[in-house]
Amino acid sequence: MWVHALFVASCFLIDGILMTLFPNNAMGTELMFIANLGFSALVLTIRKFDFIDSCLFAILFGMFYDYFFANVFLLYAVAYFISACLLPIWSRHMTETVLESLILCISTIFVKDCVVYFCMIFGRMTTLSIQNWFVNVEFLTILANAILVLILIFLLRLKDDYLEVRARRGRKKERIEWFKLRLRR
Repeated sequence: MWVHALFVASCFLIDGILMTLFPNNAMGTELMFIANLGFSALVLTIRKFDFIDSCLFAILFGMFYDYFFANVFLLYAVAYFISACLLPIWSRHMTETVLESLILCISTIFVKDCVVYFCMIFGRMTTLSIQNWFVNVEFLTILANAILVLILIFLLRLKDDYLEVRARRGRKKERIEWFKLRLRR
């Protein structure tokens, strides 16, 4: 679990670096890119967890994003929680191919951004129309994150391979210890 948390946290830190390199216009009047590498890593990681663990993982990282990046109170925690609740429904009949993982990440980014946008509309934090929001904010966000998600899928597979090798080593050591115990008898 700690390896998963470190992987997702490092992706959120890369998001912070990307947001520093590509600053955004708060008014939404120009094209904007919002990095969602951390959120995509969260989605691809929690799809293997059970429901309670995935919801808790999503809420904790949503609170992390709220506090360190967005400077709002529980807005992204709620959006991440809703995405974590919808994720088992979407990924039930999906395999782990690159295309399906890409589609899953892009669709959850869109749903998360829609939840955030409508919460901001209801909370009167923005006056941006839905057309301007989609053209100026969401369009470039989805396109750029599609490229980042492809890189992320490769890194996620490296992480999963590392965890598998580590688990095999542990099982092999257990088998050797069990064999030594049997020989002592």
